[in-house]
Amino acid sequence: MSKTRADDTRATENTPAQSLLEQEIPHQPEVLRLAADSFGGPVAALLEAVSGRDVDDWVVTGCGDSLFAGICAEVWFARLAGLRLRALHAMHLSRETYQSLTSRSVVLAVSHSGTTARVLEAARAARSRGAYVVAVTANPESELARTADMWIDNSVREERSNCRTASFQAVSLFMRMLAEGLASKAGREIPSFDPDRLTPYIEESRRQVAEIPESKLAGDHWIYTGSGLGLAVAEYGMAKAYEAATIPAHSVELEQMIHCEIFTVRPETVVVIISPAGRAVSRAVELAKGLEKLGTVTIAITDHEELATACTHALRLPEGLSEDDLPFIGILPLQWLALRLAESRGENPDLVNNKWVNRPLIDHSDQWGPEMYETGTPAGLGRGQA
Repeated sequence: MSKTRADDTRATENTPAQSLLEQEIPHQPEVLRLAADSFGGPVAALLEAVSGRDVDDWVVTGCGDSLFAGICAEVWFARLAGLRLRALHAMHLSRETYQSLTSRSVVLAVSHSGTTARVLEAARAARSRGAYVVAVTANPESELARTADMWIDNSVREERSNCRTASFQAVSLFMRMLAEGLASKAGREIPSFDPDRLTPYIEESRRQVAEIPESKLAGDHWIYTGSGLGLAVAEYGMAKAYEAATIPAHSVELEQMIHCEIFTVRPETVVVIISPAGRAVSRAVELAKGLEKLGTVTIAITDHEELATACTHALRLPEGLSEDDLPFIGILPLQWLALRLAESRGENPDLVNNKWVNRPLIDHSDQWGPEMYETGTPAGLGRGQA
């Protein structure tokens, strides 16, 4: 599918040899170092601000990459801090479940641009229930930042590609640092992620992606799957496939793949299985062996030998990788894969198809205003339905 609208992109000033995406991928260690330096103070300030609220409900809300970072937070909060956090689609929170929020809720409303209408609406819904709202955005002048009780700046490094490398890494690290801070308050000391671990893997992951035969990447039916943090990485990889290469990819949780999506696979299907050695890898091996019987192309992102062997191809993660660090490293081969898929299909990886329709729908949607939440009668609802 070609991208024909000149206004489908913010990206300009491409060099003939390299796309913006290709230029930005190697800068992610720097992004994470800057984020680690930037977020220490805000994390401490947030924990102090909510210390007297007897918080029993943490929520991350957003859309796209912001929500995928929230899925990471859901796992990190449980695994590192022993706390419950919900990662919710912004519309699911703003119109369907906001009534579950209370004054003991902390809602992290995430939008890099600060202009995502549904995230702003979710923040308003949260405020109407007395929740403490934190805007995580690069835009301090946005209505989202003004609506929140606290603003967290995630503009650690400018990115011009549409595939969101820097902003996803930054907001994910913020979530990780917040989980670590809560763990520390509970007397648990968690080793922080070292951004320098990315540096040697940047070119290694690129090399591994380049070695996959072109014939194995030709299919137009792509499924990305994983569990826990692997699911968050799968969601991200799916998004890069359609953002950069216009492939109608989709993602699904690992167990759900076995119960449902497996019925759709054919020999030309490509299934990307993200599963490091850890909690879900034995199930991932079972899936890979089942897909082998169907003749499906499988690509593993893993450091587990049995899974790597069971799949058609393996993009191997660094040895000794902590499962908790998967999102920061596991997205690298998926970025290179998206770039290669775009180039092999003649797509410009810095253009996003249909963005001229997509972006206005994101930023200029009708919204429920504060008065609708305060009166309990949002527009279009009859009495008793709010």
